[in-house]
Amino acid sequence: MGVLALTLVLVGTVAAVTHAQEGADLHIVGGVPFTWDPALAGDAGSAGMLAQVFEGLTAFDAESRVQPALAREWTVHGDGRRIDFELRSDLRYSDGTPIAAQDVVDSWFRLLDPRRPSPLVSLLADVEGATDYLAGRVGAEGVGLRADGRTVTVDFRRPATYFLAVTASPSLAVVPPAMHGRLDGPLLPAGVVVSGAYIPSEKAGAIRLTGNEHFWAGLPPIETIDVLTDLGGRSPVAVFEAGEADYTPVSSFDASWLRYDDVLGPQLRRTDNFAVHYYGFDTTRPPFDDPRVRLAFAQAVNWDRIVRLGSEGEPATSVVPPGIPARGEEDFRPPYDPPAARDLLAQAGYAGGQGFPPTTLISFGYGYEEAVATELREELGISLPVEIMDFSAYIARLESDEPPQLWTLSWIADYPHAHDFLGLLLETGSASNYGNWSNAAFDAAIEAAAATNNEAEQQTHYADAQAILRSEAPVVPVDYGESWTLSRTGLLGALESGMGFVRYAGLDWAEGSGR
Repeated sequence: MGVLALTLVLVGTVAAVTHAQEGADLHIVGGVPFTWDPALAGDAGSAGMLAQVFEGLTAFDAESRVQPALAREWTVHGDGRRIDFELRSDLRYSDGTPIAAQDVVDSWFRLLDPRRPSPLVSLLADVEGATDYLAGRVGAEGVGLRADGRTVTVDFRRPATYFLAVTASPSLAVVPPAMHGRLDGPLLPAGVVVSGAYIPSEKAGAIRLTGNEHFWAGLPPIETIDVLTDLGGRSPVAVFEAGEADYTPVSSFDASWLRYDDVLGPQLRRTDNFAVHYYGFDTTRPPFDDPRVRLAFAQAVNWDRIVRLGSEGEPATSVVPPGIPARGEEDFRPPYDPPAARDLLAQAGYAGGQGFPPTTLISFGYGYEEAVATELREELGISLPVEIMDFSAYIARLESDEPPQLWTLSWIADYPHAHDFLGLLLETGSASNYGNWSNAAFDAAIEAAAATNNEAEQQTHYADAQAILRSEAPVVPVDYGESWTLSRTGLLGALESGMGFVRYAGLDWAEGSGR
């Protein structure tokens, strides 16, 4: 999942929605994924679709707990440096061919492809030899991934207490060998073969999902789903109200009035997902290579006021969202203190903003950009142009050798653990560490937290790490994610996990709902 993309709704004709409805048992408003390849997906929107068509060793339930999926059981050895996953017997792809343990290993190696590493390659960073393989220092035999019969064995360079949850990430789903190299981009290849509950196909205005009769859990209760990608220029609320969709995400703005509607209000659902919106700096180049400048920017902005005026989100106090184990309850965000911010900026040689190099605030359009720029101008005397980019181009810019100096991003958990936000986002060398920040003491704290299964000890180490973030300010957490949906009365199981999506194979219509 990782980066949280905006929901895409394409503009087209009203007829597209009506046509897409024909022959389906359920209609969900969604978007076309940026890619159909789990190894290449780095955004939550793509992950939500891929989770329906490709299956991993484990899966998350609605309470974000890890459950068996392709693996029927697993054994954690010794101090947590090895896990053996035992696959279910007679697993098959949608075309009936067997799913082998080697297919799991081969699928995971695709994230480690040195020619094109996955955006979420850091999910496998703790696998023995993975980073050396990426760097070309060892061959595949030097990586701690191997298959034997129905067993997949994973060896780690350090105790990776969170890895069971990692295996539920859609990025680690199993892709049939015949599909390798054929899934890049938003267009489905002909004759697509999958490992998950549904087989996707394209039709006018929608992606049709048809139940996979070879799925390990059997045909899903709702066998045909249309994911509506063309709403004819109408809003998701209008399409739901017209009876043309049974489930749709809605904005916080719409939720503010929907809750008072006699008909739609009882069908409105709210979920606190494990997401954080934050601002980040390129810490490798002036002026933000100086922690005093970063901290000045962090302390000059009244983030709480901006959040409360701009949305119904909850102001952030940590990079780690509420509900994540070992998060801690301390306020780890730099305090709002404009006088101290001005002093720090002066110490860095930019008193009153004089001599500050030209800097642009670049975003994908989250909504706080102008307010942030205004406060920085008023408090520090620094004028920041704001540039809004298309999301896909924006991510490419972040991943380039010269990322923006000041940028913003939303991150949703790949798995419910503090490491996903602290280690995956900010540990030295992580692929998702877009600001290229590095701090030895921070890395040591993350290392110590990963080495223990004791939650109290983990919380202590993560608190140490977050205290360093508060003083160094490589990123500034702003608010936590929430999601609102309209879900048709009688639709069972339509509960988002903390990772932000519903498992369609668990949906069903209640008896007597008329479906």
